[in-house]
Amino acid sequence: MQMPAAQIPDTLRAQFKKSQIALSLATASGDMPLCLVNDGFKSLCGYGQDDVAGRNCRFLQTSRTPPEQVRAIRHFLNDDTANDGRFPILNQTRDGRDFMNLVFLSKLRRSSGELVFVLASQFDLDMARRDGHQADHDAKLARNVSDVRRAASQLGLIMADSAELIARSITTLARITIRDE
Repeated sequence: MQMPAAQIPDTLRAQFKKSQIALSLATASGDMPLCLVNDGFKSLCGYGQDDVAGRNCRFLQTSRTPPEQVRAIRHFLNDDTANDGRFPILNQTRDGRDFMNLVFLSKLRRSSGELVFVLASQFDLDMARRDGHQADHDAKLARNVSDVRRAASQLGLIMADSAELIARSITTLARITIRDE
């Protein structure tokens, strides 16, 4: 049985509110509509909870978003064996500014293995490159994933171990930077 957006546990909502990282949560049913975003998401993209509730996050894509970026995310979401992934994708803010969004996706499952939510942590790669904050983003992500994992486990949801993903994120950022230059 899927958990309706209205039934997002308070502990998970509190974690979203506390986090400074842009976070979004999609239900695993249907078109995977967004059911929760935080202030960090609004700061990054310009869209608040009322703007996104019930919409699939693909609305952030533009006509210039490379199809291979979209395919990589779609493949991850359709692969039941994949639990965590990171994906650079060209997105657009509410005010029309294009930005390279580095999206870390984690599937939240019940102990039975049933997929309930997909959690996304997002970073503006362009800003991180300009400001030199990649290491800071990684540290925030590590804290955030740890806090969300703790909250999810209290709810009987399982979040696969993301330690390797976090540990390799600086390498990923460096590779993307090199590839784009």
